[in-house]
Amino acid sequence: LLAPFTDNIIWMSFESAEMTKHAINAFLATSVSFINEMARICELVKADAAEVEQGLKSDSRIGQRAYLRPGPAFAGGTLARDLMHLLSLGRKKEIELPVLRGAVESNDLQKSWPRKKLLDVLGGFQGQKIALLGLTYKPGTDTLRRSESVELGRWLKSQGARVAAYDPAVKVLPNELENVLKLSKTLDPVLEGAHAVIVSTPWPEFKRLKADKIVAKMERPVVIDPGGFLSDVFERDPRILYLKVGKSYETRR
Repeated sequence: LLAPFTDNIIWMSFESAEMTKHAINAFLATSVSFINEMARICELVKADAAEVEQGLKSDSRIGQRAYLRPGPAFAGGTLARDLMHLLSLGRKKEIELPVLRGAVESNDLQKSWPRKKLLDVLGGFQGQKIALLGLTYKPGTDTLRRSESVELGRWLKSQGARVAAYDPAVKVLPNELENVLKLSKTLDPVLEGAHAVIVSTPWPEFKRLKADKIVAKMERPVVIDPGGFLSDVFERDPRILYLKVGKSYETRR
């Protein structure tokens, strides 16, 4: 069979083509977990994971197109689905797959990164307003299935926070989320009086945000941006506490 998901035309058996599909996604998922583990170490030793990323990609054996970028845990269905399929296959065939199992465990740890940073900065959540920018697991979709932003919102609500959210693709919340967070049609009400904002989905329109608006509207100008999507806008502004994966900052309460 032809393997159309590769850059080259490769003819292979049905079994090999199916395994190649799973292997590609498992490799990409493992790459995400690997660079995020490196990023967690970078934060501890005050290295910059973005610089480490470029150093890795400068090696010709890795290359500039490598799936290595410090940021949030992978979400959605594809990468996790294929990892879990291979792990399930391993269990059925009674073989150990420690690398793939480790990729899943590492990704689960990465999901807690925004929670830990919020705790470091705020100390607690009772009565605090937290703004979520983006609810979908990626731009260009309106699905909330397997969304880490939604799960974060649920957790924040359970900790006593007031959760506000804006997503350009989400117009109505499902019934089970109506008591979890307040969805706004525009950004301004979400930012107003917020103690921290979390950039959950890299929607292009968020690039239009200005530092002056953040400072003017928020109770505390704290921006948590795991993937560094808005680093060009906020990272160098001394008025804003800006946190991204893989870079150490002195937090303040």
